[in-house]
Amino acid sequence: MKIIKKIVGIILGIIAALLLGGYFYFDQKFTPEKNYLKIENESGNIPITWLGNNKSVLLVPIHFPEDSIIYYLQFDTGAACTEFYSHSIKNLKGITVRNKLAASLFYIGKSKIASDHIKILATGKKPDTTDSIKIIGTLGADILEDRKTVINFKKNFIVFNITREPVEFKNNLIDFTFKKRKIIIRGILKGKEEKFLFDSGTSAYELLTNKQNWQDLKLPHSKVIIEKAQSRPHILTTYTAETNLNIRFKNKSISLSEVTHVEGFSQIQYMLMKFSGMTGMLGNKIFLKNCLYIDCSREKISIE
Repeated sequence: MKIIKKIVGIILGIIAALLLGGYFYFDQKFTPEKNYLKIENESGNIPITWLGNNKSVLLVPIHFPEDSIIYYLQFDTGAACTEFYSHSIKNLKGITVRNKLAASLFYIGKSKIASDHIKILATGKKPDTTDSIKIIGTLGADILEDRKTVINFKKNFIVFNITREPVEFKNNLIDFTFKKRKIIIRGILKGKEEKFLFDSGTSAYELLTNKQNWQDLKLPHSKVIIEKAQSRPHILTTYTAETNLNIRFKNKSISLSEVTHVEGFSQIQYMLMKFSGMTGMLGNKIFLKNCLYIDCSREKISIE
C-alpha cells in the first residue's frame, strides 16, 4: 500500500510540474515586448478606410514628414505590437532599417508617433505607384496601451490618444482586462458569463469560436458559408452560420446574427484560447452599429 501511495504521489507531482511548466511557458509565450511607441497629441477624427465589400480589413491613414503620399496601416487590436511589412517599406524616406528593426516618425492625424524599435515582418506587397491604397504594416494594440481611444463604427472614424474622457461615455463604463495587450471583455451569452477577445483584425466576422461552441450557438438548419481566409502565415477555412442571440455587456445588449468557427489555426493559437479561458474573438462586424470608447489606462470600456 505504501508503494502505491508513493507511486501515486510521484505521478501527481509530475502532473503538477507539467501544469506549472505549461502555465509559465504560455505566460512567457504571449507576453509582449516593451512598448516602444512614443505618442504625442490627440489625433482628431481619423477616417476609417475599409477593404472588401464585407469590410474585411480596417485601415487607418498615416503620413511621413516630407512625403506627400498617404500610406495605410491595418488596425489590429489582436496584434500586440505595431509592425512594418518588409516588401512594402522598401525605399520609403520616412523609415530607416537597422538590424532588422525600423526607426520611424510618422503622423496619424495630429498624433506624432516615433519609435526606433518597430518590428519588420517579411511580407507585404512591393511598392507600386499605381496602387491607390498603399498598405505598409499593422497598427497594433501598443497604440492603445495606457491611453484613451474612440472607435466610432457608426460614423466611420477613430480618435487616438484622447486627452480627456468624453462626457457621453462617463455613465456607461464597464470593466475589461488589458492583459498582455489583449482586450478581454466579459459578457453574458445564453445565460452564462463568457470572456471575449476584441480583435479588430478579424474584421469581417461577428464571433469566432471553436467548433463545439459554434455547433451549440448556430441555428439548427442554418446554411453554412465556407470560405478561405489568409492569417499569416496560415490559410484558414472559416465556417459561418446564422444565429439569433444577444451578448449582454452589463448595460448594453448586442445582437449576434452570425457565428464562425475556423480550421487551420496553429496548435499554439488553440492553446492560447484554452489557456486564457476565452469563448471566442469578437470582430468589427458585431460592432458596426456602435461606438466604442476604450480606456486602457483604467481598463474601462463603453459600448454605445
